[in-house]
Amino acid sequence: MGRTWRIGEVAERTGLTRRTLRHYDELGLLVPSARSWGDYRLYDEADLLRLLQIQNLKALGLSLAEIADALADPDLDAGSTLRSHLDHLEQRIAAEQSLATRLRRLAAASAPSWDEVLDAIAATRQLAHPDPTVRIRAAFDATGSVPELLAALTAEPDPAVQEVLIWSLARQPDSAPAAVARLSDPNPDIRCLMVRLLAKLHDPTSVSALLPLLADSEPRVVTATVRALGSIAAPASASALVGLLGSPAVPEADLVDAIAAAGSAAVEPLAIAAASPLADVRSATADALGRLAVGSSTEHGGRIHSVLAGLLADPESDVRLGALLALGELGPSARPELERALADPALHAVAQRLLDLHVT
Repeated sequence: MGRTWRIGEVAERTGLTRRTLRHYDELGLLVPSARSWGDYRLYDEADLLRLLQIQNLKALGLSLAEIADALADPDLDAGSTLRSHLDHLEQRIAAEQSLATRLRRLAAASAPSWDEVLDAIAATRQLAHPDPTVRIRAAFDATGSVPELLAALTAEPDPAVQEVLIWSLARQPDSAPAAVARLSDPNPDIRCLMVRLLAKLHDPTSVSALLPLLADSEPRVVTATVRALGSIAAPASASALVGLLGSPAVPEADLVDAIAAAGSAAVEPLAIAAASPLADVRSATADALGRLAVGSSTEHGGRIHSVLAGLLADPESDVRLGALLALGELGPSARPELERALADPALHAVAQRLLDLHVT
């Protein structure tokens, strides 16, 4: 197999969310070509080319169902699709450059042209148009102030338009402080929007403001915050994220992704969590340690190794299996533990396969 990318790498490099990629997988639209021994999605070069086609077709306005039908057509001309998308993109860039030129002239003029003022008003007004397609185009072209864009975002009911407005705000230098100031909004929908914006900004200075939302009364706010902290990948969030293991408010996959993104700062909190009386916490701990094992330093690799070796003796078979798969990520150094696992009837087959195919 050639080069592969994990879901987190694809999300980080493309700007798509892990949730979007998982949704594509569930729909059968983009099914990763492989899985790691820890059951993590692995995308190869063909998958990335298919993802490019999906995004190009989305930009042309096709629904996901229409995209699936188009990609299933053996006569689909990828070159024609790309040329059509290029034409659409060039038109949008030209419109955005034209609006930017008008606004620069307005800003510099001592006596502004009122025709241009009216044009700028029209462009802004389109953000409130009843047709979502018009609002999406206006959001792509938006060059208004942060307060104006935030007002449009908080009033926008369509998720697709929200994403474009978040993208527009992410290009503004003063968006982070404005979003942080709205994190305490009594409306949980607004809190979620602000968290999603901060995730797009990747601003580590917002971590301290995000951490209290891990205790939010609304599970969707907590989940959005976990995803945002994973996107920012701040070590300062490690302990708080590990503390959520076993919580029914957060999907385990999102939580493990975020803990892994925090890096080596999560190792010691996970070592403490490995002693939890709750089996599901210990199981998730093994999963997270397996994620951290890949590419870890010698120092942290040794600590991860010792914690996983302890979990390999757990009374719960699911926890032992998770620890075994995680140990497989450590490579040859884990061979003694894998060989010892051969004596466990619940682990024998997996341990043998890891020894034969994974640990050399």
